Amino acid sequence: MIGCSEVMESGMLLAKRSGSDSPLTYDRRIDFERLGNNADDAAPLRHARHQLLLRAYQARYVLLPPIAPTESIVEILHRHYHPDDLLALTQLRHALEIELIAPLVSTARAAAAHLDSSGYCAQLLQNASISEPPVFLNFLQGCPAREHHYRNFLIQSSADLLAEASASALGIVGEFGAPQSALFRILIDEFGYGAHGRKHSVLYQATMRGFDLCDEYNAYWPLFDTMTLQMHNTIHFLFQSPHNFFLQVGFLLYAETAYQRSTDAHFRYLSRFHPSVDARYFAEHAHIDLHHSRIVADEVVAPLIATYGDAALREIVVGAELTRQVFEDTDAHLLEVSLAFDEAAAAGQGTYCNWRTRDASPTGDLHCCVTPGTQARGDASAMIQVGGIGYVSAEAFFDFPVGSIGRPISGAIS
Repeated sequence: MIGCSEVMESGMLLAKRSGSDSPLTYDRRIDFERLGNNADDAAPLRHARHQLLLRAYQARYVLLPPIAPTESIVEILHRHYHPDDLLALTQLRHALEIELIAPLVSTARAAAAHLDSSGYCAQLLQNASISEPPVFLNFLQGCPAREHHYRNFLIQSSADLLAEASASALGIVGEFGAPQSALFRILIDEFGYGAHGRKHSVLYQATMRGFDLCDEYNAYWPLFDTMTLQMHNTIHFLFQSPHNFFLQVGFLLYAETAYQRSTDAHFRYLSRFHPSVDARYFAEHAHIDLHHSRIVADEVVAPLIATYGDAALREIVVGAELTRQVFEDTDAHLLEVSLAFDEAAAAGQGTYCNWRTRDASPTGDLHCCVTPGTQARGDASAMIQVGGIGYVSAEAFFDFPVGSIGRPISGAIS
């Protein structure tokens, strides 16, 4: 187990590596400053562990800031990717995965053990055509504050989608026959087939700009809640370890199939309520993922099962069930946070953010991350920034769901 002292030590090193004025892309800080003051609440430590695990995964990415910094980019790269730093993160990674991700895999294995593995793929494809839209989107249909909640959805999703397919790209390196070529066809679609303007992460940037959000990778890391980090870390866990290969295939089977309906629902939502926003990201997925799900089913899953048998099939089903679990948990949590915020606002204890520029910096204190359990219910004078939604009183934040995080703010709110 990675204890509080180890997380704090790692946090101090990451903060030192980041420096005081590094580009947002290279900000690798985590919330470690107040961990020693919250011994009775496990939530802050769990959140910091997830942040640390994501930093370990992000260390595998080639990252360059969109604008050249004043400092030499070569010197920054040498510091950001220093071998000693990367080794330290790698050494922590496995223990963090055992603590944070392994229980989720065990739950998925237990669920998969009761399923008909032989008919799983066909049933999944059949159910995709009749599945309900995400519960979060259903909520937004009748919510007057929908713009604020959707902006928070975009922020929470940006942890992965601003570098879309980078995690899965790590899973196809090697040599494993025709399925590798099929997966590569999916990958090059994700990267726009070589046309930068069609790259899916570039399309996502355009959607973010439509809501006055900063589109720089890593800009909103202080606003990612614990459930967001858990979902993105689970995806990285699958693709950054070759021993998870069949779990990776299960992820792709479920994700590509589920995205058909969910991205179409998002496209329809944006077309109805935010018609001026660039929604090509969701329109493209609603179209291309019909094709991708057939590729995964027919050209990846089927030949792998034909060659390697039931053992491979069972592992693929576990990967699909793990994906279903984390997707549904994240969607449900997003809804719970939105409902809690609306309740606080209705009681006069919440104010929605007034976003009018692409603000790269959250208003809240970046050195002070709080969870509902660390807030004193009676401290009603303090205000807490919650994601991209807005600000609530500390008293109201006390009642937010587990996995929520906030940033205390000071001064007037405009």
